[in-house]
Amino acid sequence: MEVLKKKLELCLLILNRSNRGDVNWLNDLCAALLEFSTLVHSSLCTQNQSEASELVCLCLSQIMICIRQVENAMKLACGTSVSVSHQYFLERIQWCLKRLLHLYSEGSRADKVGPECSFLKLVDATLDTLALFTSHNEENTDPSNFPKSPQEVLSLSQNIRANIDLILGQSLGFANVALSQDKTALSALCQKVIRECNAFQNECQVPSVSYQANLKLRAMTIEQALFQLEDFINDALLRLVFTCFLDFEKFSVDKIRTLLRNSSDDDALADEFIADFDVNIDRATQIGIFAISFAPNLKMKTMMRSCLASFESLDTTLIPSLQAHGSDLHSAILEQHFNEEASKFKAALQEIIDSRALLGCCLEILSSGISAAEKLYDKQRLEDLAQMALLLVEHFQLEVNRKVLAETKNQVGEEYYHQFVRILRECKAILMCASQVEPQRILKRFKILRTILRKLHGCLGAGKHEDGLPNPLGPLLLDETYATKGVDEDLTQFSGFTTGLGGSILYDTERRSRVNRAKDNKITTNALDIKSFKTKPNGNVLRRESLRTVMFKRQNIAESRKLYTTISNQSADLQITDILDQLTGMSNGYFEC
Repeated sequence: MEVLKKKLELCLLILNRSNRGDVNWLNDLCAALLEFSTLVHSSLCTQNQSEASELVCLCLSQIMICIRQVENAMKLACGTSVSVSHQYFLERIQWCLKRLLHLYSEGSRADKVGPECSFLKLVDATLDTLALFTSHNEENTDPSNFPKSPQEVLSLSQNIRANIDLILGQSLGFANVALSQDKTALSALCQKVIRECNAFQNECQVPSVSYQANLKLRAMTIEQALFQLEDFINDALLRLVFTCFLDFEKFSVDKIRTLLRNSSDDDALADEFIADFDVNIDRATQIGIFAISFAPNLKMKTMMRSCLASFESLDTTLIPSLQAHGSDLHSAILEQHFNEEASKFKAALQEIIDSRALLGCCLEILSSGISAAEKLYDKQRLEDLAQMALLLVEHFQLEVNRKVLAETKNQVGEEYYHQFVRILRECKAILMCASQVEPQRILKRFKILRTILRKLHGCLGAGKHEDGLPNPLGPLLLDETYATKGVDEDLTQFSGFTTGLGGSILYDTERRSRVNRAKDNKITTNALDIKSFKTKPNGNVLRRESLRTVMFKRQNIAESRKLYTTISNQSADLQITDILDQLTGMSNGYFEC
């Protein structure tokens, strides 16, 4: 530990030389990082520190990204001055080094990264505990399985409640950015879990003649509610992925730059466009948090976390750089960095997502879009559908996903996929001349596309579901009166969970610090009223003043320019080996200006 600490202190000392005109500091920093990575690689291999390895890999990945950006900034500035971009990435490197230094400092063990509390692990842990109650059988009971005393029952019920607090917190964090059509069901399902857990806890506190049978029944109802919530979130996440990827193109940084150049300081359209961009970053973050729990190895988890950490850091820097005068070079560097991270985010997510589930969700979106277009023709909506369908093309361009097509019987999946690509091109082509074509002919192409997609979906893993589509929403959309009945009294007993919006992936940005200082740990009834969010015609959430707008409020353009001017005066083996390889290349004196 002491050796690692000294290496990190050396890295920080070298980093401080960057402001004193030493042109060799970057090479020296890469060499020192290489030595640190080699030592930490050996340490993680021998001590099997899984929790620490995740933070180490994340910090080293961020440092490598920032070093490459610093190199680009120094080349553009020809080493004559420290640009704003240069300083921004140096501060990120310094932050990561200090996080690592804290990790390896004496007395910091209590503050180290705790075990991962992902949604999946929390649900699995809760179901495992509930299984102690649901496995009870009065005719053939194994006394060793069922809790032996009321005190043990109460202890287990408290563990269940603690896990459900965290599950609901993550569910509501997702619900805050979910598509508008999913919010009602998410709200109802969260309330159902609360009611059932309250009923279970009440049963645990009052032993009766049929004590064990009643607990079994209550535990089974909690299981049912958790299964429904998990299934719905899985489906809602996939729907959100399609919208998120589409909005990366709709609300791109380049479009924001163009809009700001052609708008006045108080242009409401520019602020609205920026708000849509912010919403999409929030959505990408929530998608990424869930995707991490599905990631197959540490390397993929680190890649996803690194993208989210970059989004987190850019949250308070990218838009102000676009709004400020005289910062075109800085904003261009940040834009390039953002686009690179967004591309890596998409690629990692495509590798994690199950192919058949993605096809099923696309089929659902396509079917509902065609039905809506038959009632009211909307060219823009059809263009969005075609763009969403392109996500499948990107998905199967990855080798790991292409193998799924090759594994189908007689490789029929490959044939259907090529047909899908061909018809999708026809759909996009006919939309380009839509003014000269009857709407029915356009819709016919999309119906053919749907038919081929259904065949492609059916040939992948047939038999998992009868129709292969996500579960219908009907049974989950509870009667509104029933869904909200008794919520006030339920929530008075569930005041400990919070949504995931205020959490930090890596960086403690100024706005996030302000949020954490002001954050109230008690959730109110309004926090479950997901429907109270204002939505726009395109489905994006308009932040209300009482929630996310207060947390990460964007100043208007004039204020942002003033603020910016002021600021400017998976296995561990695999991940660390990749880092070593990259650092070896960076430590060979490659920087010249």
